[in-house]
Parts: sequence; structure tokens; C-alpha cells
Amino acid sequence: MPEEDAFAVLLCLMRDNPYSLRHLYLPGMPALGLALFQLDRLLQVQLPELHAHLVAQGLSTATFASPWFLTLFLASLPLPLATRIFDMFMAEGLEVIFRVSVALLLANQPDLLQLDMEGMLQFLQKSVPEQFADDPGRLLTLSDHVTVPARRMKRLQKEYMSLKAKEKHELGGMKSFQVAHVLPTNPSL
Repeated sequence: MPEEDAFAVLLCLMRDNPYSLRHLYLPGMPALGLALFQLDRLLQVQLPELHAHLVAQGLSTATFASPWFLTLFLASLPLPLATRIFDMFMAEGLEVIFRVSVALLLANQPDLLQLDMEGMLQFLQKSVPEQFADDPGRLLTLSDHVTVPARRMKRLQKEYMSLKAKEKHELGGMKSFQVAHVLPTNPSL
């Protein structure tokens, strides 16, 4: 599409509307933190064995899934598949990214369970994109069978906001403690 049309689409995606992508890129990346929290909890329920393995290996969901959300898979998967995911995103919103993420991990769970942290990262970055190059429809078909319950996502959003508020409150208490107990009281210092 012409540059001006592409820019108009970008503006639409960034605005506060069903897409609201700008929140992914605001300082502190609040929407990204929420999305990664929700994905982690979805994995805990839908792929408990893989989730336990990720935790045991010390591999956080944020380490491998951040680019999936930040680029909507456009930088992580072959272009024919990524553009189909982007089309689905335009029609259905961010839920598609969750479904594809879970489907991608589900399709590769047996291999991932055999790998350590470094092996899983390399596998997800190098091997996974190659798998779907010849048959992009396979991942999309699998993602159609993944459920992302809206009520659960809302509940997880509330849980995440509560955790963040608690962290902020505790951090505020720590700063007060540091100021009162760590900083020297002698003004000449």
C-alpha cells in the first residue's frame, strides 16, 4: 500500500481502540507486561508440563514471547505465515497472538521438554520458524483449537493490576526506608 495509507493504518493500530498497540510501547511497557503475565498463566493451565519445565529451567515467558507480542510475529515467523497472523489480528485483535503463541508451544512441546534453557531459546528462534515455512496453515489450524477465555483474561488482568499495585506500594515503602535509614543525616556529607 502507499506510504500514507500504511501510516494511517499504523495510527489506527496505535490509538485507543480495540487494538491499542501504543500501550505495548509506553514507558514501562505496561500492556506487554500484562500480556506476558496472561500468557504465562495460560501456559500454566493449558500446558502445565511445559510450564513446569520452563520454570525448572529458569526460562521466563518474557524471554521468548516478548518479540511475539511486540512485532505480532512479523519478526519471528516466515513472512507468509506472519502476514496471515497479522490479517487475523486485524480481524480479531490481540487474542490471536495468545492463541498462536499457545499453539506454537503446543506443537513443539515434545521437543521443548527435552531441552535446557539455552536449547529451548535456540529452538524457538531458529527451528520453529523453519517448521512452518512450507505449511503455514498448520499452525493456524492448531491455533483455531486453542481457547483464550475472555473471562479468564479479565480475571488475570485484575490479578496483574493488583500485583503491580502491591509492588508499587512495597517499593514506595522501601524508598522511604532507604531515605530514612541509609542516607547520611550529616548535611555536610
